[in-house]
Parts: sequence; structure tokens; C-alpha cells
Amino acid sequence: MSSTEPLDDPIDEEPAVEEDEFGDWDDFWAERLRAEQAGRGGPATKTIRGVTVNIPADMPMQFEHKTEQVRRTGDLDGFKQLLADLFGVDVYDAWIAAGMGEREFQTVLVWGMANGRGEKTSFRQAYERVKAREQGKAETASTPASVESGDTGPSSKPTSAANTSSRRRRSAS
Repeated sequence: MSSTEPLDDPIDEEPAVEEDEFGDWDDFWAERLRAEQAGRGGPATKTIRGVTVNIPADMPMQFEHKTEQVRRTGDLDGFKQLLADLFGVDVYDAWIAAGMGEREFQTVLVWGMANGRGEKTSFRQAYERVKAREQGKAETASTPASVESGDTGPSSKPTSAANTSSRRRRSAS
């Protein structure tokens, strides 16, 4: 092999980089969302208590963090903002005005959050989750935290020190 022959060394070759037709991330992501919606025939919507909402297809990254803050503070405006992030502006007030109840609201919230996380969930499945959660809370509330033993006979004798003492040697002090 002479020194003038080119070397076909794949290590020296850089892989071809596909040029992205988008100038920046925002343009790319907006196009992805448009393509997904077009594939579904537009944004998927449902009507809930007279309000048409988009079915959440993605969960905002700060949603869980904001949820914890709202739970701790009980801030109604923060709660309304969470709902706006998930379903759109003013849904809370519209649902309250339409007579939505607590269990119904919990069902809608479970449904929206599940769909936002990518779990295709029906209203019925969300309702069953809410019922199961309520049943679990009821069972927990009806079961005492500690059950005292009944008076079923004489008290137990203490176990011997030989059975319960530590095997470590005690230091002579």
C-alpha cells in the first residue's frame, strides 16, 4: 500500500447529519402538534357540563409540582390555573355554574390527568377509579389504627430474660 492511496477508515468519516427543516425547537414542536391533531382529524374534544374541552394529550411539566402547591395552600386561584392548564380557561366557574358535583368533578379530573399522561381513559374508567378511591378511604376510616386485644383470659407471662436479652457482652463499668 503506497502512502498516496486514500484510507477507507470508517472511524475518520463523520456520519451524515440530516438537516432539520425547522429553524428552532418551537417551530418543530408546533408542527408535530399540528400533525398529530391532523391525524386525529383536529384536536379531540369532549363536552363536559356544556363546556367543550380539548382532551388532554400531554401533561404540562409543572402540573404535578403546581398540584402539590395547591394542595398545601388550598389556593383557589392556583387550582383554577391548574384546570386551565389541563382543560382551558374558565372551565371551573362554568362547571360550578352548571351544577357539577364533587364526585363528578373528581371523575373529570382523574379522566383529564390520565389522558394527559398518555393513558387512554374513558369517563367510566375514571369514575371507577374515583369510586375505588372513595371505598378505600371509607375502609381505612372504619378500621381503627390500633386494635386493643379483648379480655380473653389471664395476662401473658413475660418472657425470660434469656430469650430476649442481647447477645452482646455488657462492659464492666
